[in-house]
Amino acid sequence: MGLGRISLLVSDDLRRLTEVARSLERELAARVRSETKSEAQPIFQESVRANVTTRLQTRVLSDTARVAVSDSNVTLKSATIGTLSSGVKTGDIAHLVEFGATPTKRVAQRSSKGNRYTRQLGRVVGPPRSRGYVFHPAVRESIPRLASLWMQTAYRTIAETFEKGAP
Repeated sequence: MGLGRISLLVSDDLRRLTEVARSLERELAARVRSETKSEAQPIFQESVRANVTTRLQTRVLSDTARVAVSDSNVTLKSATIGTLSSGVKTGDIAHLVEFGATPTKRVAQRSSKGNRYTRQLGRVVGPPRSRGYVFHPAVRESIPRLASLWMQTAYRTIAETFEKGAP
């Protein structure tokens, strides 16, 4: 489905953080990434779940919401893993579930006997919405919080390490 990334063009502090993270020792950088992820994951999942209104949105977008943290970015993902009980990969229908579709749109289907036919999509995914229903609003809500969290976690982890190492 989609990826949401924190832009380093927005803040000089974030840019400096990534420069510092590149120069950290491996163990310390890994600890910063690990702690940031463990705190960011629940925040993002809570934000995604707050925007869900249907079971299909829950299964495709909310249950698959993940956070990935690197030295240079925090990436928010959804629908990159998993399948539905029907065997359909979540990523294959994520765009449709996130942005909706016209109910009269014709879609190709295949019956259990293998015969092809077309049907109208109906109201399964809701009307079209260019700004999205679940993932994109959640990304817009959580990026400021996650950027602040990333900065605070990195600062706290580095400060704790220096305090422990000082005589």
